[in-house]
Amino acid sequence: MPPKNENIQTFNIKDCAILNMATGVRAKNLKELRDQLLTIHPESILYHFWAKKLRSSFEEPEYNNDFASWTYSNLHDIKLAERLSLINPGMFSDIEDLRRKLIEVVELSLEENKSSINTKEGEQFQFIRSEIVVFDTKHTISKPEELMELLPNLSLGSIYFHFIDSKIRSDDISSWLSLFGDEDKGLTQQISKLDPYFFTLSELRIKVSQIFKGYFEGVKK
Repeated sequence: MPPKNENIQTFNIKDCAILNMATGVRAKNLKELRDQLLTIHPESILYHFWAKKLRSSFEEPEYNNDFASWTYSNLHDIKLAERLSLINPGMFSDIEDLRRKLIEVVELSLEENKSSINTKEGEQFQFIRSEIVVFDTKHTISKPEELMELLPNLSLGSIYFHFIDSKIRSDDISSWLSLFGDEDKGLTQQISKLDPYFFTLSELRIKVSQIFKGYFEGVKK
């Protein structure tokens, strides 16, 4: 079925997986973590904030990113772990701003504690980078209503790709929705405002499905 506006291209639903790559960069204490954060590749910072969602261990997490989890589990610093967990990467204009905030929070803790506990060999923080592998699901939609039908059954990889990874790179699904102009402006605004950071992928799928369903049920009334 062609889109309502013939100038709007159909939207291809993708799936994805993440391939982890060791950087060889490690930190055995908080001071080393701060020092490594100064120069670590920006993609590694993104990985440690977002990729945890697509790993199978991401179920009801106590802390939202790898920095906070490591600080809690291996440095046993609950206060710092909570501070790190509250950093929302979606609130920063770019990765360098996020890097500066991370360093600021870690340095504050170093100033307060005046010490840096060393972790054991197997407990060091290991900086990881990743590559995202994208798959074609063969699902193609021409209008937002069709996506509403697909959403509840989309894989978590599809949810991650279209509502997190693509959003980070400013090419998310809301960009396609905006092409419909005033016709579905309300839906576009709701999706654009959705902050995925504090949801698991399963929760995010439910939330997005509810937004689409609620919007189109309202339109029909």
